[in-house]
Amino acid sequence: MYESYWGLQEPPFSLTPDPRFLYLSRSHEDALMMLHYAISRNKGAAMLYGDIGLGKTTVSRKLLEYLDPVQFQVVLIVNPILTPIQILHEILTQLGDTATSRNRQQLVQQLHTKLIEMYEHGRRAVLIIDEAHLIRSTATLEELRLLLNCQMNDQFLMNLLLLGQLELKPKLERVPALQQRISVRYNIQPLDVQETGAMIEHRLRVAGFTGETAPFTPDAVYEIHKQTRGAPRLVSQAADNALLIGAMQKVSIIDGYFMHSLLADQPAGNGRTQNDLVEEFREAA
Repeated sequence: MYESYWGLQEPPFSLTPDPRFLYLSRSHEDALMMLHYAISRNKGAAMLYGDIGLGKTTVSRKLLEYLDPVQFQVVLIVNPILTPIQILHEILTQLGDTATSRNRQQLVQQLHTKLIEMYEHGRRAVLIIDEAHLIRSTATLEELRLLLNCQMNDQFLMNLLLLGQLELKPKLERVPALQQRISVRYNIQPLDVQETGAMIEHRLRVAGFTGETAPFTPDAVYEIHKQTRGAPRLVSQAADNALLIGAMQKVSIIDGYFMHSLLADQPAGNGRTQNDLVEEFREAA
C-alpha cells in the first residue's frame, strides 16, 4: 500500500507473529534463551508471561527455528479453551495418531504409548499452549500436570510451554501441583526508548529498506515510545499508520511533530482526523 514510496519490498509492521521481524531486545533475547534452555535440557515445564502485545507469541515462533525437527515434534495449541478430553485429542492428532475414544484413561494410555514410540526413535514432544491464561478449567490445568508424568526414569517424554498474559501467574498459583512443576519462568518486559527505535529500524530493514537512516527521527521514536510504553504490537501499529499517512502527504521523514500530531489524532486541514484519512486511504487502495 505504501511500500514502494518508502522503498520497501513488503509490509514491515504486520501484526502476524513472523519470526523474521522479531527484534531481540535484551528481554526478548533472554526469554528466547530461557525457553530454549528449558526444552533442550528437558526441564519439563516452562512459562513465558507478560502484558498484552509484548511479543510472547512471536518469541515462541522464533523458538521453533532453534528446535531440530528431527529431534523435536511440536504440538501447538492456540485456542486453549478446551476440556481435558479435547486437549488429549488435539495432542494425539498433532502427533499423528488418530484419537477416537472419549475415555480419558484410554486416551492417556494411547498418548503414553505414542511418546514411548517417539522416545525409541530419539524424538521428544514439545507442547506449546498459547494464550494459556484463557484456560478456564482447573481440571484442564490438572490434566497438563498429569501429562508431565509421562516420563522415563531420567527424562520427560514431553515438554510443556505455557504462554500467557499476566493473569496466568495467579491462575497457576491456584494449582500448586502444576506450579511446582514449572522449572523455568520468565516475565517478558516492554522495550525502552532506544530499543523502540532499534525495533522500528530492524523491521524496516527486514522489509527491504536500504537507506542510510530510517525515516523515523529520534523525536518521532520518543513520541511513539511515550504513547505505546514500549509494547511492540502498539509500536508496530503506530509506525504503520505513520508510514501510511507520510506516504499520503509525500513527506520524506517522520519527525516528532508529525508523530505527535498523528498519535494525538489531530484534525487534518479539511476537518477530518488522521484516522479518517487512514480509513479512506485503505478503502480506496
